[in-house]
Amino acid sequence: MHAVIKDIIRQKPHLTDTLRFYEKAVKFLETMRESSFKAGPHQNAYAPELIGQIFERFSAFIELPEGSLDPLKQAMELGEIDFTRLPLGEVPAFSLPYAEDDLSMLLFLLSRPYFIALRESRSPDEQAWEEGRCPVCRAQPAVTWIGDNGRRRVSCSFCGTTGYVDRTGCPVCQAVDAAKQNMLVFEREEGFKISTCDLCRSYVKTVDAGMILRLTADLADLVSLPLDIVVQEKGYARRSPNPVGMRKISTRG
Repeated sequence: MHAVIKDIIRQKPHLTDTLRFYEKAVKFLETMRESSFKAGPHQNAYAPELIGQIFERFSAFIELPEGSLDPLKQAMELGEIDFTRLPLGEVPAFSLPYAEDDLSMLLFLLSRPYFIALRESRSPDEQAWEEGRCPVCRAQPAVTWIGDNGRRRVSCSFCGTTGYVDRTGCPVCQAVDAAKQNMLVFEREEGFKISTCDLCRSYVKTVDAGMILRLTADLADLVSLPLDIVVQEKGYARRSPNPVGMRKISTRG
């Protein structure tokens, strides 16, 4: 993966900071996998005895100021964070000393090992996404592509589950009114299109299958980050974060 990212940065230097940050997030995931972390069927977050070690590893890789995560760590130790609400677009309702977007990003990055472990315990890949939601964590799709069998494939940014939805209509709200569905194509962005829905005002990226094979769904999403800005400025929204936890990428804030 490092070689692929290095090549992308050479071609698209404006993505350097984002891709380097993604590498750090991946290293955190890898060290969690090496620790044989498991997510139990009835857990909605990390077990209290694991939280200190998890935050220590997370802080080391993400390189945050010492003590900046203490309020969030304490909330987790008290059992106040429910990871299963995150894919539904919910963040804790009680006060924490972080901006909402920053808190959403932190929780996404911290929870990703939990969701990946949950997926690996269920093996749900290649299932239909009922109501446009991941069968593991209930997240909505951010990236789609057409598979070899002609099905419209989707990928979950939280747990990495892949599956399929109907070929036509909105993969988010399931609307089938063709007059409300649009496909945006961009010059000098070969391999990427944006599917928008005027009913739910959401969008997903449609990526060439060959690019998914070369880059993975995560990297394809990040490589096309400038398109998020364009589409969000048109008033459409992501319903799931990208692989570094960003939803709102519009320059309008």
